Amino acid sequence: MRFLCLALAVALCANLSGCANTRLNANKLPKGVAVNKSITLPVDVSVAYYVPKIQMDSRFYLEKWNIWVEPGSALSDGVRDAFNAYFSNAVLLDRASDDAVGLVIDLDPEWEFVSGKAVMTLSYKVLNGGDKPLKEGKKTFKADIGYVGDNSGMYNAAMRATQLVIVDVLNSLKPTAAGYPAQLAMKATNPLQLANMEKPVSSGTGFYINETGQLLTAAHVLRECMVTKVQTPTQSYDATVDASSTLLDLAVVSTGAPAERYLPLRKGSEIFLGEAVTNVGYPLQGLLAASPNLTRGNVSSMNALKGSVGQFQFSAPIQPGSSGGPVVSDGGELLGVTVATLNAAKLIESGALPQNVNFALDARHVARFLDKHQVAFHQVEPNLKGDIRISNDAALSSVVQLACYQ
Repeated sequence: MRFLCLALAVALCANLSGCANTRLNANKLPKGVAVNKSITLPVDVSVAYYVPKIQMDSRFYLEKWNIWVEPGSALSDGVRDAFNAYFSNAVLLDRASDDAVGLVIDLDPEWEFVSGKAVMTLSYKVLNGGDKPLKEGKKTFKADIGYVGDNSGMYNAAMRATQLVIVDVLNSLKPTAAGYPAQLAMKATNPLQLANMEKPVSSGTGFYINETGQLLTAAHVLRECMVTKVQTPTQSYDATVDASSTLLDLAVVSTGAPAERYLPLRKGSEIFLGEAVTNVGYPLQGLLAASPNLTRGNVSSMNALKGSVGQFQFSAPIQPGSSGGPVVSDGGELLGVTVATLNAAKLIESGALPQNVNFALDARHVARFLDKHQVAFHQVEPNLKGDIRISNDAALSSVVQLACYQ
């Protein structure tokens, strides 16, 4: 998403002085587009629409002009207004809800910014609980960007593209409440039909904690994922969440496949200030090769940021995507789970230049979490005469990549 934001910033900067746009009326269709006269508006079928959350949350700051550019907000508003104009009961899909709908319309947006135009392309699928979509298609609309600070140009592109999708669906399916009764619970919608499985929106790291194939990772790696995949060097597995804690930023996921190697915890979970550690992760997905990245460092502090719960600081370098990876001693024991790094960009503004200030959840809290949720794990006596070969082998043999799809 950071790379997308940079691309948008470059494309939009030239249009900051353009004329302000007016938001178009969602009840009026563009010229040449019409709903079949046999269809009564608003349509009475209950509809849920799905938009990937990462798309709706997209925003970035143009410091030079002191404005926020919010394509996510423009997209969210445009899609909502278009659906509300043509359906009497349209809601954003809530995968936790028991409420039933007659149709689910899955939207996969893609922005382009070309020659002062905001271009929205919506790939879509219409679902009603069957194995295959009732209809699929793609619609594109472009609008003048105008002044990007008010998001109107992007709103118009998103709203118009959604209108084109809706008209296509109405004219093809002619849906009514009688023809498509509200029988599909939103939480029963197949996530594999909703998510774009061609490209993960983010990645993270996990590692085996027992022989049954259960994995530990950071909870924020799985946040907002419609589908999570576990990728080993030879196979890919669907992941299901067995337990999670937002407070600890820790989660356990299952693959259903046994594991030959897994990381044991150090009995007593004592950590020694200054001891050498290995960290393994899958950073910068889409930029670096899809192979584990191993770094070395040491336990640099027994504490972390103020207000953090049960974390220690270590110096092995990490990058985005390393979250959830193990911090392993030279004896091959799990000392912690990587959960965060210091935001260097913010501190550079104040004149500081921090290096390799990273944080892991202490294995003592990991053990309590696993006990609470009845997840099996193993403990070993501390091996204080280990070396880098033992640490590297233990870490590399247990780590996997996690891919998040929306």
